[in-house]
This record gives sequence, C-alpha cells and structure tokens, in this order.
Amino acid sequence: MLSMGQSKAHHIPSTSRKRAGFSFYTLLCYLVKIFTIFLIAIGIVVLALWLIYQPETIKVSAVSASLSRFNLSSSSDHLAHNLTVGLSFRNPNRKYSIYYERVEAEAWYDGGNLQIGDLGLPRMFQGRKSTMPVRVNFDGGTAVAGRERQEVKQSYDREKAEGFFYFNLRFYLTVRLKMVVVKSVKFKPDVNCYLRIPATFNASAIVAGFNSTKCDVKSFS
Repeated sequence: MLSMGQSKAHHIPSTSRKRAGFSFYTLLCYLVKIFTIFLIAIGIVVLALWLIYQPETIKVSAVSASLSRFNLSSSSDHLAHNLTVGLSFRNPNRKYSIYYERVEAEAWYDGGNLQIGDLGLPRMFQGRKSTMPVRVNFDGGTAVAGRERQEVKQSYDREKAEGFFYFNLRFYLTVRLKMVVVKSVKFKPDVNCYLRIPATFNASAIVAGFNSTKCDVKSFS
C-alpha cells in the first residue's frame, strides 16, 4: 500500500508540469493575438490619419546663387567652375515632420547635358511647418573634348555674351514623414532647379542679380 501511495505521489508533479506547460502555451498564444490586434489597430489608425491629413509636398526655392569662377579654357579641354547655391526647403505640413535619409545633389550645364559636379549631404531632420536653409557648392573642373566640347563652347560663348549662365541643379531625396511616433514608408521626391546666374565680368548682369527661383518637386503621392 505504501508503495502504491508513493507511486501516486510521484505522478502529481508530472501532471502539474503538463498543466503549467499548457498554461504557458495558452498565455503565449493569447499575447500573440493581442499583439497582432494591436498592430492591425495601429495600421488602421495610421491609414485613417493619412487619408484625413494628406501630406503636402515640400517646397524648394533657390534663393541665392553665384559663380566665383566659370571659365572654358581655349588651350585645353577643361571647364573650371565654382558654383554656390543657397536654397530654402519648406515643410508646409502641420501634422508631419520630415526625415531626409538621403540627399544627393548634381549640377548640370549646357541644357542638362554636361554634369559638372555631384555631392552628398548629411541626413537632415525638419520639423512641422518650418523652413530649412540648404547650401551646396560645386568647386572643380570638368573635362570636355571632341564634339561635346564644341557644343559646350557654343552654349558658353552665347551665354557669356548675354551675361548670364544657365544651370540645372538636381536633388535626389529619400524621405520619411513622421506623425507623432509613426513613420511613413519612404518617398523619393526628386527636385529640379533651373538657374540663371549672372556672370561676374558683366556689370549689367551683376546689377540685375540673381532672381529667387522656385524649383520643381516631384509629389509625395
């Protein structure tokens, strides 16, 4: 009888472990379900807010630009340049701040056919309903030869006589919008700025100066 009692006593911990294991599994499933429902609810709220507060695209303007050096050498296939542009990035959204995760800039000449420089800017953050200054500088030289040189020289001579040089400034952006604690998917609103910059050697062009220019921005949507 004692041995039978002892045998039963040994089975009790085993049953308890099974019940404990079953309870833990049930609790885990319950927590997973709650977490899934929570994520779905957050997604619905974010979608609703997105539909209610459709984000406006950033507004970019070139507010200043100067050419301290821009020379096409007659003895070599070399276009020397030092182009500086000051820009204004405007976030018109009351509900969204903006994270700029990638900011790349390129400068082009001759109707956008000759790239004279490129650079990468550090990541930036912009608060809601705010304006942020951005400055880029392209200093160096670009090799031009053969038929390309002839085409560039035609543009250069014509614009030199006019007193204004024309450039295309392009930005390639990757941004995320943030509302409260939720970040959006990535957007890539490319920016194009068409610049008319006075030549430093032309007095009348210097007097006319550089006119602030609104840039074309690809929409978020």
